Amino acid sequence: MPISVTATEVARNFNGVMEKARAAGSVTVIKNSHPIAQIIPINEVKEEASMVKLAEEFMDEYDDMFVELAK
Repeated sequence: MPISVTATEVARNFNGVMEKARAAGSVTVIKNSHPIAQIIPINEVKEEASMVKLAEEFMDEYDDMFVELAK
């Protein structure tokens, strides 16, 4: 379930919000009824970055095939 907190709650209870982000995978920060930031545990960011790198390597390796398929 997505978790949202207000910017005021972040300012008042930063440690608690960090714990929520760790437990839930991310927390969206809301200000004036609009999302302004997302807090993501560093291990989630590293995992995403490694997946992006793997996808880029795959695309580079098979680039010629994708060009042919696109014709």
